[in-house]
Amino acid sequence: MAEVKFLVVLPANPDESDRMSKLAIRGSLLQEPQQFSINFVNSPSCTDNITYHFKVKVPSQTIVENYKRNGEWSGSHQEKYLNIFDESTFSLAFQFDYDNSTIIVYQVRGQGYNFVTKFETLFSLSEIQSIQVWGDVQKINEFSLSYD
Repeated sequence: MAEVKFLVVLPANPDESDRMSKLAIRGSLLQEPQQFSINFVNSPSCTDNITYHFKVKVPSQTIVENYKRNGEWSGSHQEKYLNIFDESTFSLAFQFDYDNSTIIVYQVRGQGYNFVTKFETLFSLSEIQSIQVWGDVQKINEFSLSYD
């Protein structure tokens, strides 16, 4: 079974007016990577509820988006082919739209942001408590959170 390569427990924020608006993550992949995923999990100690599962199948340049509820993956998921990942690094930004319960994903290149996808979540974005990175990731070079 795969293991978590990187885990961040988000700071508890009792003030709803000051919530996470963006997450940026940059990392390097193992040699000949097959896949990696970034999960936005509703509990740091349990993966039964995942608000957003973003997986990249590197050789086929396919992105899989999904969610997990009560331990079951959604039957409906989105797959998109995008030729944007090389086989050694990734740099992504996730923007949170609380009003529409969506996560917008960008690929970061230098100072520019290229739109990748937009995913409407089943859970409220405020339920996300941790971020987990799985798969063929060698190292996380940068992880940052921005708040409203």
